[in-house]
Amino acid sequence: MTHNQNIANTRRNLLIFAERSTVKKACETFGVSRTTFYKIKEQFLKTGSLEPKIRRKPKMPNETSISKKKILLNIIKEHPSWGSPRYSNEFRKKGIDISQVAIWYCLKRFGLNRRYQRMIYLEELKNNQQPLTERTLHIVKRKFAKINQGLWPGHIVALDTFFVGHIKGIGRIYQMSGIDLCSRYGWAHLYTSKEQVSSIDFLERCLIPKFFHNQIDLETVLMDNGTEFTGYKFKQMLIDYDIKHIHIDKGKPVQNGYCERFQRTIHEEFYQPIFRKKFFKSIEALQYELDQYLVYYNFERAHFGLSPKGEIPINIFKSKETILRTRFKKLLT
Repeated sequence: MTHNQNIANTRRNLLIFAERSTVKKACETFGVSRTTFYKIKEQFLKTGSLEPKIRRKPKMPNETSISKKKILLNIIKEHPSWGSPRYSNEFRKKGIDISQVAIWYCLKRFGLNRRYQRMIYLEELKNNQQPLTERTLHIVKRKFAKINQGLWPGHIVALDTFFVGHIKGIGRIYQMSGIDLCSRYGWAHLYTSKEQVSSIDFLERCLIPKFFHNQIDLETVLMDNGTEFTGYKFKQMLIDYDIKHIHIDKGKPVQNGYCERFQRTIHEEFYQPIFRKKFFKSIEALQYELDQYLVYYNFERAHFGLSPKGEIPINIFKSKETILRTRFKKLLT
């Protein structure tokens, strides 16, 4: 049942209630004014329908014309790997003046502002032999609307360092964190320094063995520009394991938002309660408690960022790898 049908049913119930009692009582019960009631009744008597009137979408004076949008979609069909500058240049060759920004906004509205989205759009057109219409765009857009940067487990793993605090007798404690952007499966390990030795140990002891045991390739890591991730030894280790790396822009931690949110969850759900319950004399004791929480986080705790009903990260980590890899691997190479 659509939203308009629900509104129509509610209005029908309002009119029936008024017939069975009084207009005053019906308006009080349904929380509408008499003016609104008589407008609904007048609409029903004139048209026989109780659904809301469909209002025409306003046409903006500076909106890109439909003819230009059709040309853009045809260019995308021929050159899906291009970006806004090249599309704008192609328009100039045709004698049409349109800015890169205007093209990008058109791509954004179409849901085709990323290269892999244009590739998927091209694939859908080929498989279904559908014409270039807005309906086709909406269908394709819904299919990859929930796809974020991690398209399959191991595609991109975000890394970050979190300062836990200073414990008497131990010193400063740092947490190396990693989260798979597709499944939201997370790892965390404690260290007494945030040098590249710690980041190398975290990858080799925590991440790489986990991916190996699940027969999943760790392909790319996303990280900030901290010294623990920019050192020569760390970069050489990534080269040795054939792992690609992406650095976020300086001063833009939001680009690593998944890992930042993962660390905030650990801070709020684990560190804040545990430090009020126990006193730790060693980093090993704290690491043991952290490992117990990570088991809960990855194997029991529902993650509502993956699905409105909640998904367990380990289920996504193991189940979607083959399906998503088969679908998107060739599109991104």
